[in-house]
Parts: sequence; structure tokens; C-alpha cells
Amino acid sequence: MWSLPILLTIGYIDWQHRRIPNIWVMILAGWAACYAAFSSGINAEHITINIGIGLILTLPGYIKGIVGGGDVKLMLAIAPLWQPLQLLAVFSIGIFSLLLLMSLIHLISKMSLTKALYLNENSVSNTFHRGIPLGSAVAIGAVFMSFVT
Repeated sequence: MWSLPILLTIGYIDWQHRRIPNIWVMILAGWAACYAAFSSGINAEHITINIGIGLILTLPGYIKGIVGGGDVKLMLAIAPLWQPLQLLAVFSIGIFSLLLLMSLIHLISKMSLTKALYLNENSVSNTFHRGIPLGSAVAIGAVFMSFVT
């Protein structure tokens, strides 16, 4: 899948800064629109369903302040890339993998040897306090999906 480098870039930026730049979302949306236009497996019905899925998954978190506007825009931008069940798999696998990774980082940061060796303790101990980087979760899920399909 040619959108994977864009998603990985977005995932990295989101992990580092907990922010998804609009320019990357626009690049991804443009690529996804081109992909959908020339793909026989994606049609307007699938895109409409995926937009609904994206809004259902992100708007409640946006209203509560758990996810940002970039996360909502990202879910809308990836709507043309997968079938609805594949989109749900990308999201679910990505969120599960990301939460597992964040839990592992948090656990490791609590170990006394790691605390003594790690110079910047604040960046690790704030793993969950900084929010969930949905862009990183989508990137992880997309990598997994690219290996499965």
C-alpha cells in the first residue's frame, strides 16, 4: 500500500508531539482520493460507511478532549483506503497494539534500574498523561493490515 509511508510519518509525528499537522492529513486525503478513484474494490458506499465509522469512533473522544481534531481529520482522510471491516481492523489492532506498547513503556519507566539510567524521566512517565496518539495507532494498524492483505 502506497499510503503506508505517509501513515508512518503521521504516526511518528503524532507519537513525538501528540499533534497531526494538517499538511500531512491533506497529503493523505489526496492520496486516498486518488487511490479510491482508481481502485475497483472501493466505492462511494464503502467510503460513506467508513466516514460514519470514523466519526463514531473519534467524535465522542474529541468532545471529551481525549483525541484531537487532527485525529478526527485523519480518520476521515483514511476512509477511502479500506473496506469497512478492514478499517475497523486497522483501528482496533492499532489501538490495542499502541496501548500495549504504552503500558510496556510505562512499566519499564517504573523500574529502578531504568530510572537510574534514563535521563529524561518526564517524557516516559507522561506516556498516558499526554493522551493517546491515534495517528500512531492507525499507522501500526495499517502496517499490520499491509502484511495480512
